[in-house]
Amino acid sequence: MTVQTTDKIIAFMEKYNATYRDMVLYLTEKMAKVMDDDLLWLLEAVDDEQALIMKIQSQENTRVQYFSELGIDEDIKAKELIEKAPAERKVKLQMIYDDLTGYIARIRKLNDEITETVEKKLSVQEELVRGAGMTMAETYNGYGAKVKRTTGTKGFIGSV
Repeated sequence: MTVQTTDKIIAFMEKYNATYRDMVLYLTEKMAKVMDDDLLWLLEAVDDEQALIMKIQSQENTRVQYFSELGIDEDIKAKELIEKAPAERKVKLQMIYDDLTGYIARIRKLNDEITETVEKKLSVQEELVRGAGMTMAETYNGYGAKVKRTTGTKGFIGSV
């Protein structure tokens, strides 16, 4: 792999990583809002989260296409890419890879913490209702939409 090709990959991956950094910032704010029980913010921010998820998916599609244009196998692993890079660019590529894996780990952790916190808060509410001798009524948000607890995979990062 040439220095020029590696420089193009580095420039692209820095933009790629920025999207993951934006998701970490968003999820950090989301966690604070969950802790503060700021349901209105959480409802209004759903579109922002969807936009970030779509941007990450778009970036991945762009990466596949760009790597193909550069003559690089789209399924190449980061470690292989680093091995193929010129010696003077290996450290920079390794730093970019380390940043990306750090962002992904943080996203997973934040998603798990958010899910766990919400589940605990719902469980406490359920116990309070039962303790008061009442039954759980349907819960509605400020817009009149029914709020329900869902199960499934934790977060979205497992599918990225």
